[in-house]
Amino acid sequence: MRRLNFARLAVLLVLTVASVLVMSGELAAAQSRAQTRGSTQMRAEFASFIDGFFAGAPKSALAPGLSFVAVMDGEVIYIKGYGVSDVNSKVPVQPDKTLFRVGPISTLVTATALMQLAEKGRLGLDEDVNSYLRRWKLPGNFAEPVTLRHLLTHTAGFDSQELEVRAPTSADERRYGTRLQKRMPERFAPPGRYYSYSNMGYTLLGSIIERYSRQNFPAAVVRYVLKPLGMESSTFEPTAEQMKNLATGYDANGNPVPYEYRYDLPAAGMSATAADIGRFMIAQLNGGAIGRTRILSSPFSDSMLRRHFSPHPMIDGTGLAYRERTVRGVRTLQQSCDIPGYSGWIMLIPDSKFGIFYVANAVGVDLGEDLAHALIDRFFNSENAARPPAEAPAGERIPTDISGYYRINRIARHTAEKSMNILGDQLRVDLYEGRAILTHTLDSSMPPKFWKPLSGDLLILSDEKGEGSPEYMFLQRNGDGKISALVMRDVNQTYDKLDAFESHPQQAAMMMCFAATVIVSGLGLMLGIKINNNTLPWENDIRAATELWAISCIFCVIQVSFALGLFFSARYLWDEFRIFVPYEVKALFMIPLCAGILLAWFWFRIFGNIFNQDHHWSEKILLFIVAGSETLYMFFLASWRLLGFMF
Repeated sequence: MRRLNFARLAVLLVLTVASVLVMSGELAAAQSRAQTRGSTQMRAEFASFIDGFFAGAPKSALAPGLSFVAVMDGEVIYIKGYGVSDVNSKVPVQPDKTLFRVGPISTLVTATALMQLAEKGRLGLDEDVNSYLRRWKLPGNFAEPVTLRHLLTHTAGFDSQELEVRAPTSADERRYGTRLQKRMPERFAPPGRYYSYSNMGYTLLGSIIERYSRQNFPAAVVRYVLKPLGMESSTFEPTAEQMKNLATGYDANGNPVPYEYRYDLPAAGMSATAADIGRFMIAQLNGGAIGRTRILSSPFSDSMLRRHFSPHPMIDGTGLAYRERTVRGVRTLQQSCDIPGYSGWIMLIPDSKFGIFYVANAVGVDLGEDLAHALIDRFFNSENAARPPAEAPAGERIPTDISGYYRINRIARHTAEKSMNILGDQLRVDLYEGRAILTHTLDSSMPPKFWKPLSGDLLILSDEKGEGSPEYMFLQRNGDGKISALVMRDVNQTYDKLDAFESHPQQAAMMMCFAATVIVSGLGLMLGIKINNNTLPWENDIRAATELWAISCIFCVIQVSFALGLFFSARYLWDEFRIFVPYEVKALFMIPLCAGILLAWFWFRIFGNIFNQDHHWSEKILLFIVAGSETLYMFFLASWRLLGFMF
């Protein structure tokens, strides 16, 4: 009887377990079907959204062709090509075949290759870069050494450089490393203090990758990144067959732009398809792996996406190659493409394992910020993630030394290239009724912004419209405790505080003063000639210093000819400047040096003329003023690195 009961119990138990398994299987299948339906519905909604966004983009932001890809949870959720790769041939853009130049997005691949060498123990991110250089060293301008991490985060303190970055041929491009010692820009600040985007910093990283991988940079990237990820079409060194698939780039006027070889190859030289960038994003968001292929361990891959530098916790900082940008409270990582003939943008949302990329074959297709806001508003429930604005403690005041003029810090400071910013936009900050008012000196389309004190050197944008999306400003100070820069919202918007001499009002006053000097010198010479010829009846008893006025006029003519020569050279020979500054242009810099010699003779003759009784004392005073103005103009040229051969 007991055996029968045990048998019945066993049968009942088996039936129960089987029923549970069947029901759980059906439930899992039902959940899978529901997820599939949800995924399909989400993809359809996403596709409709993207197509509508690009269809509604302003005509001024459109290009002949555009390639797009989005990934999420380890798979591509939408990929599409729009328009044509070439206006004449009308070949449609194919996202898995059409190549585009991706400019600074190249740095993401370069950083990934370097991280692989770091993971293998061949490189240390916090070691002195000079320990990895064999033939030359970075000069020790500051006590702190430059490290690989500084280069990866654009915090090494290098000047910007735009001149002579283009290589004449493919062979010259491959020899970029041999030019580094000569073309490496100077440093303006200790490493780790300020963010300042530097293509040449990443070019140096490429040279280090070459040395420690024992092969040239394009081949090393193929070995470490492109081939393992299946990025078969992408390359830093396109073959003749790949060039056939390269979309033609166009400038702002719709003219085709020829292929540009670059001496900063590791920073801006990659060509890629949207499909390949999609595979790269999947690996970046999935801890360094795509499918069964892993190029980085999770700690090293995730390290690229975390914050490595920010001057303040409320300011968006930088990962390794990526820049942080908080959009509607959602943390994103971004990088843009800005290269002659092409423009594009990449954005990752690591917490959602989402990535998006587009690239167009024209300059000025700047849709990234609008697309980011629209996407996050639509698909990522940004309201729940938004950071509430902080409240300032009672009695908090804005630092009074904030007042002054500021200029974007990505400029050349030590070479003649600095002069390209003479008429560049500046920020002006004034204090009024406890708030800081920020205005643009040249860009009238930018409305004033009003900032309130928050805590110490941190300010917050006045939310007068009640939009609930706080923006922060942080004031960076140098070793002496003085404000040296301000950072608005993210490190890419870092502005140097300028000495009064370099502010727009002072610069404008200097140029107007010299213009007046040119006029006065010309009039002085003409009047002097008339006086000495007795053609002016009220000056029969005195002689004019026509020799001195003639020297002053020659000085002015020389300087005006130099300014005009530079202006027309920059206007019509800019493309040549990006390959090599012609010797004819360099010869122009003899002119202000000759003017300096003439000015010294002018001063010598003025002092020798002090006790000359033939000349009126008022004329002598006027000549002193003219000479002083011309001397100040020489200081003006020196401050813009135009006095001498600073290339």
